[in-house]
Amino acid sequence: MIKRFTLQVVIRISSILVFCVLLSYCLTASLWFSALGSSIAIIIQVLLLIRYVNNTNYSLVKFLEALKTEDYSVYFSPSKKGDSFAKVFDDFNLIIKKFKQNKIEKEAQYKYFKYILEHVNLGVISIKKEDLFNTTSEEEILFLNKAACYILKQPQHKYWHRMAHQVPWLVDSIKQIADGGKTLVDFKDDTEQKQLSLEVIPLQLLNASYLIISFQDIKSEIEQKEIEAWHNVIRVLAHEMLNSFTPVSSLASTVKSLTEGEDGALISTNDLSNEDINDINMAATTIKKRSDGLLAFVKDYRTISNVPIPQLQKINIKTFLSSIELLMKPAVEEAKISWITAPIPSNATILGDSKLLEQVCINLVNNSIHALVKSNNPTIKINCTIDMEKTLIRFTDNGKGIEDEIKNQIFIPFYTTKKNGSGIGLSLSKNIMKKHGGNLLVHSIPGEKTTFTLRFKN
Repeated sequence: MIKRFTLQVVIRISSILVFCVLLSYCLTASLWFSALGSSIAIIIQVLLLIRYVNNTNYSLVKFLEALKTEDYSVYFSPSKKGDSFAKVFDDFNLIIKKFKQNKIEKEAQYKYFKYILEHVNLGVISIKKEDLFNTTSEEEILFLNKAACYILKQPQHKYWHRMAHQVPWLVDSIKQIADGGKTLVDFKDDTEQKQLSLEVIPLQLLNASYLIISFQDIKSEIEQKEIEAWHNVIRVLAHEMLNSFTPVSSLASTVKSLTEGEDGALISTNDLSNEDINDINMAATTIKKRSDGLLAFVKDYRTISNVPIPQLQKINIKTFLSSIELLMKPAVEEAKISWITAPIPSNATILGDSKLLEQVCINLVNNSIHALVKSNNPTIKINCTIDMEKTLIRFTDNGKGIEDEIKNQIFIPFYTTKKNGSGIGLSLSKNIMKKHGGNLLVHSIPGEKTTFTLRFKN
């Protein structure tokens, strides 16, 4: 089947060829008037052909313009120029529909993420990086959520230079970490002092630099944690003191009753029987014992609150752990525990105070020995992993483990599950690790294993 468009083009080209032949004949026969007529006819036929082709290309131009201007309301009706054009127009309509659907989905996704960012408690601001250093620029803020306005006590500014004028301290803090990073910023509004955890993330998109600025007021959270910590300490202190003072008060009352008459006056020593004297001596001995215990408790408390500043030096990890193994060998062998140390690179080092870290490791090994009582094939495993950011030293035992409900309490001072424990070992160890800029972490599966991890920053 000859397509209509093809037929029309062939007819017009054929006509042009016919008139070209006629023109040649007229020129050869010196028929000047006929030659002029043929020339005019050729020009008219060429113009008609160009117009026809242009009319056909109009549909393509219309399609491209619709894509360029994102006008997705354009529709191409079925063509009368043949099946091939009908197929092309159907494809045009399908492509426009796809573009329209993609735009709708992209806008819906944008609104979804914007809705999430608008309802988080984290302040988020997005600007062009160049606007940070040009506070006179009238560029619009790309994104500013409600939490940012609430924390900074600012209205919904449209332009960054207005925001920068209202909170210059924030601009100065952002400039300090404009290439990326975190910092803490203290500031005071009309009612209270606040502390912001500020983070800046640089982003490069389509040859333009952007900054994503996020911040959160952490002072209230810190204060709440401090209150909870104080409540825990006070609860433990009150419990320990009550345990000491209750028997002391009772025994003091007994001694008082033994040395006074019915009228409350002191009785003569001659009136005391041997049994009374023995009771008084026993009471005094018990009071002294409990007083000594309370003094030891106070001494332990001072130990926790006065951890010395670590004297940092390079420590060879392999040598250090070998010394711990040698030091704890008698206790480990007495408890019939297997000690396994994974291979450690001979040149691996950490920065730390060997005496303080030795105390931490001794506490962890003693805890493992206690946890391995009545365990089958009791084992303590030590391994070390090192990467660019951190060094981890792990102490793992296959003991009874730690229940989830007490896992968050084991680092509280004086909290203990041991019958004769002081409750300062783990809290002191964590404090020492904090002084080293690291941390002490615990992971436990009850009835299977417990791992304490010493985390050092590289």
